[in-house]
Amino acid sequence: MLRWIAVGVLTAAFLTGCGDPDQKFRDNAAQTARTAASEVNTTSLVVEQLRAQRLWAQPARRMVDDAEKNLGKTADSFSTQQPSTEQSARLYEQVNSTLDDAVSAVTAVRIALGNDDLAAAVRQLPALRLSGKDLDQIGELAK
Repeated sequence: MLRWIAVGVLTAAFLTGCGDPDQKFRDNAAQTARTAASEVNTTSLVVEQLRAQRLWAQPARRMVDDAEKNLGKTADSFSTQQPSTEQSARLYEQVNSTLDDAVSAVTAVRIALGNDDLAAAVRQLPALRLSGKDLDQIGELAK
């Protein structure tokens, strides 16, 4: 009898740990957004430091290139998720749209810096800031 009670307690603990699918999806979306926000904020900082002449062009290009690659991997990884409810599907669309905007802005900065066009990179700062803000808001979902 005691053994069956222990099995029941372990099963309940396991099922409680599984959580609902929407919560798991929100947690994953939040983690993805926090990771992506870091890359977007890095890109913004690089552009701001270049504009203030506190960073050389060569390392700046490398940092933005790395940010773009990491952001792309993050976006690709999230796009493979399978939302299981209508609520998760809406969040999936929102996160993917925000990630697409972020990737576009970081890519535009990489291209601008590759062409030694700091002015074009600076023009991306508002888009980078908006993407960073949107990603930060999504990143708060799991808290």
